[in-house]
Amino acid sequence: MQATNSRNESDNSASTPEYIDLGHSRLPILAERWITGWRDACNSAAVASAILASVAASVFIHIEEKLTSASPALNPNSTKAIVLITFSYLAVLCNCAAVVLSFFISDRLISCPIVAELKPPVTRVRREELFNTLRTAFMWNLWTVSKYYWLATLSAGFLFLFGEFALYVWFFEKYRVIKAVILLFSVFGVTPLIIFWLEILIVLIRRCI
Repeated sequence: MQATNSRNESDNSASTPEYIDLGHSRLPILAERWITGWRDACNSAAVASAILASVAASVFIHIEEKLTSASPALNPNSTKAIVLITFSYLAVLCNCAAVVLSFFISDRLISCPIVAELKPPVTRVRREELFNTLRTAFMWNLWTVSKYYWLATLSAGFLFLFGEFALYVWFFEKYRVIKAVILLFSVFGVTPLIIFWLEILIVLIRRCI
């Protein structure tokens, strides 16, 4: 009875507001939940990227029809047309690449083995260091590179699609009010993504320092 009470007290003392207990085989369970979260994110992102790729392709076809019409509103050989076509190609390619990468990472996470215990053993970890600790619990050396490459491709597809749409409105729309409104809301649309990458950049710089 005393041994049971002492064990319970030690378990409770291991989990504090600042620390998370990793003893008693909790590491594989937490790592599996962490992997499941990333896998669900990849699957959701694959659906979103597929939708964005279809939208980008539809806009691209419409732009091609505009530029190859009998009386095009924009010279097909002008710099504006070349920039618009370039954004259109990149929007389709980046979103398609993001779909493929999402399926690849999701499949890799399913088959990735999880270690039962870290070496050297870790019984508890600070809450802010939990994700970094869980990352070392599954055996995939290219996880960090694959994750950031996937996030960069996903973000690029989103940005190029917004750029394609904004440029299309700016070049073909006659009313300045509509141009200004679309441009303003395009900036609002990409602002959260820019903040997201700024936060990642700050974290990476702090790690290097």
